[in-house]
Amino acid sequence: MSICRLINGACRQLYRGEYKRFRSASNIGHIQNEYLMSLLRRNAGTLYGKKYVFAEIDSYDKFRRSVPLTKYEDYEPYVGEIANGAENVLTAEKVLLFEPTSGSSGGKKLIPYTASLKEEFRRGIKPWLYDIYTNVSGVTAGRSYWSITPVTAGKTYTEAGIPIGFEEDSAYFGRIEQFLMNRIFAVDGSVKFSGSMEEFYFDTALQMLNCGKLTLISVWNPTFLTILCKHIRDSFERLRDRIPRVRADEVYAGISEDRYDRVFPDLRILSCWADGSAAEDAKELQKLFPSVYVQPKGLLATEYFASFPLVGEEGGRLSVNSHFFEFMRDGEIFTADALEKGEYELIVTTGGGLYRYMTGDVIEVLEAYPDMPPRIRFLRRSGITSDLCGEKLTDDFVRSVCMKLGIQDKFCLLAPEGKGYVLYTSGEVAAGELDKALRESYHYNYCRDLGQLLPARVVAVSDNAGEKYLDRLVSDGMRLGDIKPAFLSRKSGWNHYFDER
Repeated sequence: MSICRLINGACRQLYRGEYKRFRSASNIGHIQNEYLMSLLRRNAGTLYGKKYVFAEIDSYDKFRRSVPLTKYEDYEPYVGEIANGAENVLTAEKVLLFEPTSGSSGGKKLIPYTASLKEEFRRGIKPWLYDIYTNVSGVTAGRSYWSITPVTAGKTYTEAGIPIGFEEDSAYFGRIEQFLMNRIFAVDGSVKFSGSMEEFYFDTALQMLNCGKLTLISVWNPTFLTILCKHIRDSFERLRDRIPRVRADEVYAGISEDRYDRVFPDLRILSCWADGSAAEDAKELQKLFPSVYVQPKGLLATEYFASFPLVGEEGGRLSVNSHFFEFMRDGEIFTADALEKGEYELIVTTGGGLYRYMTGDVIEVLEAYPDMPPRIRFLRRSGITSDLCGEKLTDDFVRSVCMKLGIQDKFCLLAPEGKGYVLYTSGEVAAGELDKALRESYHYNYCRDLGQLLPARVVAVSDNAGEKYLDRLVSDGMRLGDIKPAFLSRKSGWNHYFDER
């Protein structure tokens, strides 16, 4: 038995118990209530727990009446205290680290991570991987690639010495799993210290090409992998001299046909975002790997783990053992056991110290079961907006504009510049057509009529725009794995980053 098959088999056995626990989750209401009451008891003596009298909450109804809905801004003072060394603020547990995150258009946020929160993530990761190892043929026979974030500014710490950032997806695994999986990862952590983004992609590609059997790839933004494929093609002459000759011939044949499933012929599954704004990018990725199963990731973010996919199912199952979940529709709040089909905004309470946290993620309930976790999928962000003078443009609306203009499969990013907007795109569209389509938004049209906004402009950018987009956000301090595809940015000055054509 190969070392890969042996280690993957061992991991599968480690995950079996959590998978069985998930599969036996027949009383969703009871499971969720037990989690909530336990969490409140543990944190009743914290600064936040005393403020909202956790000690007196003995039911969900009291929790909903006592604890307000929150956004990240509500936690900034508490996060500041923790960063400066205060304890027992949001959680009784110590904060192990802060994970930086932000929407692609907003400022950086620091999310406190405790041992409990990391365990809550693993309660979703383990059954997901068990399902893959069990139901995707051949995946246990080879190595895996899990996304690694390059270190662009060195490791950082708060005033009290609390580290900021995981850097690698492997950090979400437990110690035993990390020990085992580090021996079968296709790419080791050394690549994060590459001297530049160009070298980071080169070093990553080189290790992937030399790793032997690569059977699983897990990334976040699908454009990361399309960019990596482009680097393999463009850097082939450099790579050729550092891989075996037979392998070089195989790689050359694959890139000549734009078939990266032939570059990695043992690849069985590719996990990435494929819902919401990432849908078109995932379709482009599938074209590069036509024979590989592209599995859309469930709904998870730096702050929480909400769902994971099962092989053969559309959407993902709610990870009911991870956190306490609430769902808002038309101002009304529902618990996980009271859902029906339809759209909701997700609200989470976690072991990291976020209570009734409004995620801004809009989901669709595809199926609500009486005796198993509901099936959901991510639709869009509710909070990505740009509002220079009342126009209230949203990412979802800009995406619909790009679809109407027939350029949604090209790079498209609308951003404010001066007193108007610029669409940076690798597609072909006239500025007049763009402005006309944007005017279908009542508020945008009103601002244009008042002369508050100048006509939208179009800037044609090179095919490497997706790469440049990632480069800027990483240089701004975002973790590569947190950068979600977007059609709208609140940041200006993109002309300094993109190559015009």
